[in-house]
Amino acid sequence: MVLSLLKSMVTSSRSAATAEAEHTQKGQDAPRVFDFHGGIHPPEHKALSNRAPLVAAPLPREVVLPLSQHIGAPAQPLVEIGQRVKTGELIARAQGMISAPVHASITGVVTAIEPRQIPHVSGLEDLCIVIERDGEIDEWARLEAWRDWRQQEAQDLIQRLQDAGVVGQGGAGFPSAVKARVRERHAIDTLILNAAECEPYITADDLTMRTHPEALIEGLEILASLIGPECILIGIEDNKPEAVIALEQAIRARRADKRLPPLDSRLEVVVVPTKYPSGGEKQLIKLLTDREVPSRGLPADVGVVVHNPGTVRAVQRAVCFGEPMISRVVTLTGEALQHPHNVEARLGTSIADLLRLAAPAPTGIARLVMGGPMMGFTLESDALPIIKTTNCLLASSPESLPPPAVEQPCIRCGMCEQACPAELLPQQLYWFSKAREFDKAELYNLADCIECGACSYVCPSQIPLVQYYRFAKGEIRSAQHEARKSERARHRFEFKQARMAREEAEKEAKRQQRAQAAQKSAAASADASAAADTTSASTAAAAAQPAPATDIKAFKTARAAANIAVKKAEKALKAAQDGGESSESDIAKLEANVTAAKTKLASAESDLKAASEASESAAPAAAGASTASTATTGATAPAADLKALKTARAAANIAVKKAEKALKTAQDSGEGDIPALETSVAEAKTRLAKAEADLKAASEASESAAPAAASASATGAAAPAADLKALKTARAAANIAVKKAEKALKTAQDSGEGDIPALETSVTDAKARLAKAEGDLKAATDAAGADKSPVASAAAGSSANASAPAAAAPSADIKALKTARAAANIAVKKAEKALARASESGEGDIEDLQTLLATAQENLRAAEVRLNSAQAGSTDATPAAKGAGELIPEAPKPAAGSVGRGSMASNVTLSQAEIEASRAENLAKRHKQVSIAVKAAEAAHRKAEAALSEADDENRQRLATKVDRTRRNLEHARESLAEVQALVDAQ
Repeated sequence: MVLSLLKSMVTSSRSAATAEAEHTQKGQDAPRVFDFHGGIHPPEHKALSNRAPLVAAPLPREVVLPLSQHIGAPAQPLVEIGQRVKTGELIARAQGMISAPVHASITGVVTAIEPRQIPHVSGLEDLCIVIERDGEIDEWARLEAWRDWRQQEAQDLIQRLQDAGVVGQGGAGFPSAVKARVRERHAIDTLILNAAECEPYITADDLTMRTHPEALIEGLEILASLIGPECILIGIEDNKPEAVIALEQAIRARRADKRLPPLDSRLEVVVVPTKYPSGGEKQLIKLLTDREVPSRGLPADVGVVVHNPGTVRAVQRAVCFGEPMISRVVTLTGEALQHPHNVEARLGTSIADLLRLAAPAPTGIARLVMGGPMMGFTLESDALPIIKTTNCLLASSPESLPPPAVEQPCIRCGMCEQACPAELLPQQLYWFSKAREFDKAELYNLADCIECGACSYVCPSQIPLVQYYRFAKGEIRSAQHEARKSERARHRFEFKQARMAREEAEKEAKRQQRAQAAQKSAAASADASAAADTTSASTAAAAAQPAPATDIKAFKTARAAANIAVKKAEKALKAAQDGGESSESDIAKLEANVTAAKTKLASAESDLKAASEASESAAPAAAGASTASTATTGATAPAADLKALKTARAAANIAVKKAEKALKTAQDSGEGDIPALETSVAEAKTRLAKAEADLKAASEASESAAPAAASASATGAAAPAADLKALKTARAAANIAVKKAEKALKTAQDSGEGDIPALETSVTDAKARLAKAEGDLKAATDAAGADKSPVASAAAGSSANASAPAAAAPSADIKALKTARAAANIAVKKAEKALARASESGEGDIEDLQTLLATAQENLRAAEVRLNSAQAGSTDATPAAKGAGELIPEAPKPAAGSVGRGSMASNVTLSQAEIEASRAENLAKRHKQVSIAVKAAEAAHRKAEAALSEADDENRQRLATKVDRTRRNLEHARESLAEVQALVDAQ
């Protein structure tokens, strides 16, 4: 703050009675002027620059146009490097409602779009568009000129202000188009032109009013047509007599012009006493209307709209001449300049170029300030551009603006309170800000501080009060921002919880429906079994085997449904008891429901236990079936038994884990019947041990029975294939077990938790089982290859009753091939769906998904070829199978030009033409899929870029990462398309 001016400070004590006396002297027709609290009278220093006329600055060789020259969202670039633009051409469009576009201020070529330092109190960088002038001719790209603007619709005029990028030139740069819509939400009766210009040194508005008074009057008419006020007041300080005369003459000339509609007679020039800060928005409203804007409120809340002379002139130029806002009036002043004056300069002009026009003193500039000495901020460099809100460049000498003095302790003199125009308590705000008690500062209306600097100016202790207030405001804004983020996160979490609860309820309803359907199916199956038992003993023996499993499954379903009913009843009872709103009769009814549900659960458990015991007792009888039937039909029994035992072992293992989890939950929470849960854990482990023992015994029995099965009669010709399939399955299961064991060991080693020696032992055991499974599979494969010729011979010499069982083999093979074809088709659809989802969202590795899709399509094609060949072979083999004792003809050898598919299609051979056709078809499908993927990736990238351009600071980093990811996916997709296109061209 300007400390050397302290001695010349004159505290204002103008009273309302004095203002009333002056009003009486001027006459009853003069408008009344009121007063506001506080204020100071610093030296004006306006004579330095207001004695020279307003001139136009030369066109710069280069302009730097920041995309954030206004309050609100920054503009989005529309040009590219190397593009030639004309003066007034749109180069960046507005983003959102509170934003403004940016236009080229000179004719030239865009040389850069990059972050550069901007004139801001933070000194930070922002994205800027750099244009270099390419000639001496200034080519314009104007909008349509509306000289007869009264014939235009109000909405068209508002849109013109938006398209021209007109913003407030006296404050934060608020978009004028938004102010023009204010009567949509407020009743406006007064339009004020803020011509006070109370800040020392600055004379930009003064010279604008002297030079262009007619433009200001017409601009006020345009704004009045949009806002609809009852009166228009021009508030101007009495230290600008030339501007007052110019405005009054323009008003009289306008009223005398009969070619235009009559001027609103309520337009008045109101001269107010010179006092700082009478140019403040709220203070000028108080002076002219005696209305007080409420705390944290806006002028529109009291029916007033305020505009700056520079803004009003820009409105007139935009509407009447179609000129976007590309220039403004800037005051070049200060004791360090030999020729201070005002210039109209193009936006983006370098500050250094403008200062050279004012001839800096040989001693240099001690301090460069943008704005005035009271509310401006120091610039560390003159290599910065001017923007839409730059009204003054103050080049001071060391004597006029010396460095700040050392801060002294507050003496509680109260002078800051007397000078505060916002009627705050600066001393208290200072204590709260210094102590970081921001909540108390908010209670003392810190947000109403206009940061005019009057308190700092009068402080005898040289305390930079405004700096403390700015710091406190910044911290409060940061805290509010974090609070909003937390609130949004809370809403997202609550929405997720509600969604999960809804999904769980839907799943529960579906489970109940399935349980009911299973109970009905079990009852029907039981009736059918009973009827079958009365038919014959032999039929009963055959039908009794699947019944126990079905019955047990039904009983388990009933037991689960009863358990769920118990939990629901207990939950409803607990909720009623905790709520305290239910009557005793309701609670008694709920308790009865719990008792009934527990009774049903006990009954279901007893039924399940009885069925399980019956099934176990029936197992030996089933195992002792006749050996004759076992020789022909019992080949698949061991596998079925092993599968059932494995399922039982898995179910017992799951039951153990569930019981342990329930016990741990109860122990952690301290609720529940812990002894009963421990008993259930012990019982579950006992059942698991029994299931593992049964499985082990059945596995040993199956292995011991394998040699006997291998030496079976010719009717068992399909056994080797079944054995190979079982061995392959065992090898795959062992391989999976090895991977799981290695993964568990690695996790334990990385985290340092768990029994690592036991895990290492499990890995060793799993690898041993894998080696054994691979050895068994190899031996069985070799044996099958060695037995192939004898089996064929035996089949050739067999009788009719030997060939009959083998007749079912082709149909079984065809069924398996159909299943494989359906599985391959499902895999293709899943891959297509995953690729489409990744392309739309921009997430995931599209290249890997494309490879997966191509592999799935190839597998589908191979499955279709195998199925077609098998069906054709089955048709050809039918006559040979009809005759008893006829030899099966030998399969033809593949021709020289045909190619076999090996193990993927054991008996399928394809000609070269079929292979080429298959490749062409797959390549066409691949080209189509990749083309779709490229389009989807392009759409996802465009969507991500649009979201990034509209994002706030909170989400910008996350969306930037997404844009980068979608860009990489798009590059991968285009590379894949180029590769496929090259293959297509080669064909």
